[in-house]
Amino acid sequence: MKKTLLCFVAFVIATVCAAQTTLLATLSHEGTVTVYYGATALSQAHTAAVHGDVITLSSGNFIATDITKAVTIRGAGMCIDSTSVVEPTVITGDFTIDIPDSIPQRLTVEGIYSNFSIKYKNVNKPLFLKCRIKTVTDYNGSNSTIKNACFIQCRIANCLDLHNKNCSASCINSVIENPSCHCTDFVNCVLIRTNSYWTISESSLKNCCIYDITNNTGNLISTSTAFNCVGFGKDLFKNITNSTNKIVSDVSALFKTYKGGDIGALDTETFHLTEAAQTAYLGLDGTQVGIYGGSMPFDPIPTNPQITKCKVAQKSTTDGKLSVDIEVKTAE
Repeated sequence: MKKTLLCFVAFVIATVCAAQTTLLATLSHEGTVTVYYGATALSQAHTAAVHGDVITLSSGNFIATDITKAVTIRGAGMCIDSTSVVEPTVITGDFTIDIPDSIPQRLTVEGIYSNFSIKYKNVNKPLFLKCRIKTVTDYNGSNSTIKNACFIQCRIANCLDLHNKNCSASCINSVIENPSCHCTDFVNCVLIRTNSYWTISESSLKNCCIYDITNNTGNLISTSTAFNCVGFGKDLFKNITNSTNKIVSDVSALFKTYKGGDIGALDTETFHLTEAAQTAYLGLDGTQVGIYGGSMPFDPIPTNPQITKCKVAQKSTTDGKLSVDIEVKTAE
């Protein structure tokens, strides 16, 4: 009996450790866990899932699948951890989200890396947490809506397209290139304009860093509000009536290492402020502006525990003990 139990424990630990190098998706449904393997594991798990289930993905590249169920998808992270050498969970290919408003559960996506587009048909209150996404855009124009969306500690590398009148979102401690948004709250974000595709209407911006590479005039229109923001760009706050926003003439006075450019090619850029900027430019709450201020400073490490080291002895000792060395890391 003791030997059987020992073998079972070793099998479980070895399976968990294998998730660090093997493409693996686990589906949790009402206490039952099912495991799927390979590049199509996400698709297999989603097919078998029902609203409210949890899908956990290992590091590695998974083929994208359209999301039609309000599930929780948890990846291993959106970036490489150079210390523990944890690889990201990469979703390859465009995918569409379409979930009826009548579904009470919430779609949650955490800790993934995608260099493709997420297209929404219809979805209410989705949560994207600690994700790197190339583009978020509509599927079929004015008939597509994403409502009450929330992006927390995300990097959107090409465009956040929420321009339809029925769209709404909150973006918190995130880096976003070329936002084209209606009815969106930006809090402690870094917003970057690289082309003319930029319209923020009926929205609010608080404690944000705004960098207009094109250096055009009148970028923020009067239907939006901005408070305690810092920007680089001529006449960026021209149409904003309050005097709490500041303009810097040299982006090097704001960021330690970011000097401009498309963030799609700058996945390792951290967007830390210079030491002087950290104290010179403060948000409404007294903390620094940008993604490291506020109550949720940017941290790419997923909230769900990640096994960063797992060593299991080849055999047990004479007294039946098995040596196991496991290191687990999670966001603080």
